[in-house]
Amino acid sequence: MERFQLWRRYALLVVVGLGLALAQVWTRLQVVAVGYQLANTQQLVHSLEGERQALEMQWSALIAPGFLGVQADKRLGMGVPQPEQVVRMP
Repeated sequence: MERFQLWRRYALLVVVGLGLALAQVWTRLQVVAVGYQLANTQQLVHSLEGERQALEMQWSALIAPGFLGVQADKRLGMGVPQPEQVVRMP
């Protein structure tokens, strides 16, 4: 009877050990997966930051007074207003 209980304890110890080992492996796999997700997210952030900077530069060029003046003249036929076209508000 004592021998059976001893084997039972060893079996329980082995099962608990295997459970802990599997838990550690699963945890490490999760850490690796989260690491890959973090790397992908950082790469995406870097890419989007570069795109944002490019768009800001493009926006700055589009709203520059010189560019707007050329586009107003070329596309809309606008020019410097004649004195009679200027209306002053009181």
